[in-house]
Amino acid sequence: MRSFGELWRTTIFQKWVMAVTGIFLVLFLAGHLAGNLLVFLGPDAINEYAVGLRELFHGAAIWVMRAGILLAFVLHIRAGIILAGRNRAATASSYSKVERRSSTVASRSMAYTGVLIAVYVLYHLAHFTWGTAHPDVYNFTDAAGHHDVYRMVVASFQQPLLTALYTIAMIVTGLHLNHAISSAFQTLGVSHPRYTRLIRMAGPMLGIVLVLGFLSVPLAIMFGMVK
Repeated sequence: MRSFGELWRTTIFQKWVMAVTGIFLVLFLAGHLAGNLLVFLGPDAINEYAVGLRELFHGAAIWVMRAGILLAFVLHIRAGIILAGRNRAATASSYSKVERRSSTVASRSMAYTGVLIAVYVLYHLAHFTWGTAHPDVYNFTDAAGHHDVYRMVVASFQQPLLTALYTIAMIVTGLHLNHAISSAFQTLGVSHPRYTRLIRMAGPMLGIVLVLGFLSVPLAIMFGMVK
């Protein structure tokens, strides 16, 4: 019987780690999007949501969530690096060459889009969480003295360059999700002959929904629909 250490080093286990952490991160994205869309309900809605999130369980909940997201992100990146290295080592085989020709642009670019997403996440945190990237739009407070998330978001995306940057980042994220979600389902054995086509379409469909949802906020602000 294999020890956990031996199992951890296997390719199939690393694929499981990628799949499970990937699904967790997609669920986080869905929840994050739901919060972002509160911008359309006005300042009070998103500002009260932000305060409630920060103060949930006396501030402990948000740190638990952040720790879970960080752990998932680190494990996902680690597994991705390991699998990318093993894939490169296997590219000399004739099977790999045939497999590469039959693969999609999204699947071939997973490592590159993954790196770009990691860079984007750091910038996104510096922008909206740490306030170090654009302090001029971060230090707003509302009438209650709380951080004014609404004004921060609106002031940010009234700048065409920032909107363009986030649009590109979302397109890259969508390209990554296009292959990642379907691949995760396959790795976890979620399949059925009757629903094979639907399962394959799930990745692109969910990716499009998330990308359009996230893009709706900066684009609505840039075009004056949200002020």
